[in-house]
Amino acid sequence: MINNVVLVGRLGNEPELTHTNSGTALCKFRIACERPPKRTEDGGKGEKQTDWLNVTCWGKVAENVAQYLDKGSLVAIEARAQSSTWTKEDGTKGYGVEFNASRVQFLESKKDREERHGNRDDDAAGPVAVDEGTETFEDDDEDPFSED
Repeated sequence: MINNVVLVGRLGNEPELTHTNSGTALCKFRIACERPPKRTEDGGKGEKQTDWLNVTCWGKVAENVAQYLDKGSLVAIEARAQSSTWTKEDGTKGYGVEFNASRVQFLESKKDREERHGNRDDDAAGPVAVDEGTETFEDDDEDPFSED
């Protein structure tokens, strides 16, 4: 069976780095991935749609994501999808999917990230990839694709 997913999107929040009891780094964040707009009844394009996806990474990948990325960073992620079910307090079943990342590719330079934040620094680095290798996370519903 194959369970391999490639996602490209922008971080929807600051990465949250924690460590397990054994000291393994664990980083969680959400990415926003755009879906093509659906056609309207009159044949025009509808509004764009954004999926907010939970991502977890471990070890050196987690440490690099937490150190070098921030909200709005453009990334490509190679991961496996992992589903979970639980019983909510009201007795209904909850269902969720998250992505356990084995590789994170940084798709913008340090200079691009700093310009997005209003800072400029001339020692820009190009795209970087980190490899290695599950819980849910809430987003703030901001649109990372909008120009603030």
